[in-house]
Amino acid sequence: MSEDSFWDIPLYFKIITIGTIVFGLGWKLVAILTAWAKKDPNNENRQKILDFIEQNPGSTVNAIETDLGIKRGTVRYHVTNLKDAGKILMFRIGNHLSLFKNESALWNKNHKGIEVHLPGATCKKVCRTIYDNPGITNMELCKELGLSKGSVSFHIKTLENIDCLEVETNGRFKNYFLREGYHPDEVPLFEMIR
Repeated sequence: MSEDSFWDIPLYFKIITIGTIVFGLGWKLVAILTAWAKKDPNNENRQKILDFIEQNPGSTVNAIETDLGIKRGTVRYHVTNLKDAGKILMFRIGNHLSLFKNESALWNKNHKGIEVHLPGATCKKVCRTIYDNPGITNMELCKELGLSKGSVSFHIKTLENIDCLEVETNGRFKNYFLREGYHPDEVPLFEMIR
């Protein structure tokens, strides 16, 4: 029995063999390029997520997914890479994972205690409205934010409990002010998942 070389086999076998090798190498090349793109620190989605976290300290994966329209798995992948690269910090409070840009001026030890008390974005809106309108009353907050009296009272109580709110009584009205040194952007946005 003689051994035939590759060049001695029929042409269609040569074409099939070479085509299979080229096709296999092509897929391997695609896999390598895809992995390289995912590890690229300048990846477009990763940069969008980092910018979002910087602009919205205390963001959650949920908020990023909703606001940027990026799939949850993709957000988690990039958040893990950003954490591993030391670009963001993660703080777990109960079921929530809050994300902050590393060394952000908006996140410091004085505000870490505030985060655990914030029930959500609405509380931050109340805080921002008080900051923008010092001396605002409960009724004015209701009208400005389109919230019920009970809802505004709940968030006012939360802000009073974390001691960042000053209340002045003026007759039968209460006027609200943020204490000196507090700013709504320093009170991290903490989204509740219900």
